[in-house]
Amino acid sequence: MIGKMKKIYYLLFYKLYLFFKSISDDGFADWKSALVIQTLQIFGLLILFFQLILVTKNKNLLPDIDSRFIAIPIGIGLAIFNYYVFLHYRGWKAYEDEFKMYSKQKNRVINFIVFCVVFGTLSILIFTFYQLSLIDLSK
Repeated sequence: MIGKMKKIYYLLFYKLYLFFKSISDDGFADWKSALVIQTLQIFGLLILFFQLILVTKNKNLLPDIDSRFIAIPIGIGLAIFNYYVFLHYRGWKAYEDEFKMYSKQKNRVINFIVFCVVFGTLSILIFTFYQLSLIDLSK
């Protein structure tokens, strides 16, 4: 199960890598891909946190701690993890030959799923902000 999730994670990175490499081959496609995944992870955490606020209708989930003191270490931790996994260790390279062998039809489906993940995450985050704007958290 964990191996399959790791492979899917590497596939997402690989597809983003190919996308950035096709746009401009400046040598930073792997860094750009890692940054996009980092951003998606942060957006996902924001969605979870804001949905928790919406469900509990309590904006002070962490009353004694400034949110910056939690967000910064989480962001740095994710950056270190992504750097190690994608840029330093390059575990996705072990799967690169397998990913290249996928059929044209399978690649189209995977590209569509990657697009849906990125677009869906952004849409859900925007919708969550919209939901937050509708409720009165001052009560």
